[in-house]
Amino acid sequence: MAKQHGCRGWAAWRGGSRVEGWETSYEGPILSITKALAALGATRAAAEGWLDPGEHAADTIREWRGDGRKQRITVQMLLQQTAGLEAGVAALYRNPTDKGRNAVALRAIDEPGSFFRYGPACSEVLAELMQRKLSARGETLEKFLHRAVMVPVGLGSPDWRSDKKGRFYLSTGAELSVDELGKLGRTIARLLSGENEDGFDAAQFARITRASAANPMFGGGLWRNAGSREIEVEDALDPPASTGFWRGACLSRRQPRDFYALIGSSGRRVYIWPREQIVIARHGVARSWRDGPFLRAL
Repeated sequence: MAKQHGCRGWAAWRGGSRVEGWETSYEGPILSITKALAALGATRAAAEGWLDPGEHAADTIREWRGDGRKQRITVQMLLQQTAGLEAGVAALYRNPTDKGRNAVALRAIDEPGSFFRYGPACSEVLAELMQRKLSARGETLEKFLHRAVMVPVGLGSPDWRSDKKGRFYLSTGAELSVDELGKLGRTIARLLSGENEDGFDAAQFARITRASAANPMFGGGLWRNAGSREIEVEDALDPPASTGFWRGACLSRRQPRDFYALIGSSGRRVYIWPREQIVIARHGVARSWRDGPFLRAL
């Protein structure tokens, strides 16, 4: 089944050893799995003392001061996709000159923290916030991601989607191979099991990737097997589902509660079982991919 539905490559690891695989050198865009790289970046930034998930974004994004909704948005809400901002797909993905400026200008259409709306807005506001903080420290977001995330985990991704100013996207854009997706998954598996890994603090990572009441399944790019009603995540993102829909939803009734997934569109996946230190990575390009049948087969 792993080779069906437009699969380009896949592999499975137990601990540090690859036990199965096919076309593991295949490299391509990982789309929304990039959000997990952003969470690792935020984890390192928190450890360095210049980012806190509880801080208000308006402390850095001065344009938001005086806006009744935007001034209440926290970094944690950006990581949870619950900031209340419109999705911003057109403004952010149609070849903008400055995606950060466009992200900051998006409307707040929901009360901050009350509703899960998946899209590029929250991640690109986070990117702009981090860029401004890093600029004051004499660094760029791109250089920071390289030294703080990619090098420690052992990832390459020379091609990363950027705007016309050369600013990396945090909502999407990184390109990794199947083997590199496995490295990312194994780093996260260790962190989820409570062990520090590759210079990342496990307790800090848990704080950065905490889920919200609006969607107990999601936080910091990680999807949890939180409830008991099995859903297909990609089918529920657009149009956005209600808070009631997300409460009680899960990835698979057959898998344990501590099962996680990194989800990129059209079948790009990293499945993580932290307790057993098992990781499965899949690269694919097909809207026909469904997690349920695969996870039930496992």
